[in-house]
Amino acid sequence: MPKRRFGVVVELPAYARPRNEWRRRVHAAALDALTRRGVGYQRADRLELRLALALDDRPLDVHAIDERVKDVIDALGGRIAGPRSRRRIAPIVADDQIARIVLEKAPRRRRGRALGALAIARYRRRRT
Repeated sequence: MPKRRFGVVVELPAYARPRNEWRRRVHAAALDALTRRGVGYQRADRLELRLALALDDRPLDVHAIDERVKDVIDALGGRIAGPRSRRRIAPIVADDQIARIVLEKAPRRRRGRALGALAIARYRRRRT
């Protein structure tokens, strides 16, 4: 039996308001990347997310970073319009499948370009 594919890299679209529409675009980009690579996740899979966000040189606004990370996780979980709304799109990954999130600052690109990249991979416990 061949090994299942787990890894996929998604280019995050440039952030634009309203955030619910941006979440939809993130979900669509992730779904497209998964389909192209032939990757699918099962409920028992434990995953690692690696986010590289293109931020400028100003002091990091922790709230803005936190909101972008939350938006990406919500988009992958199919939550587009907030906690009380009904799910309108199918989830790609459930919150409890995410075992690790790695966030790094990427060099800023020109306006209108991608916000950064999201890599989804199998979670591997690291030795300490």
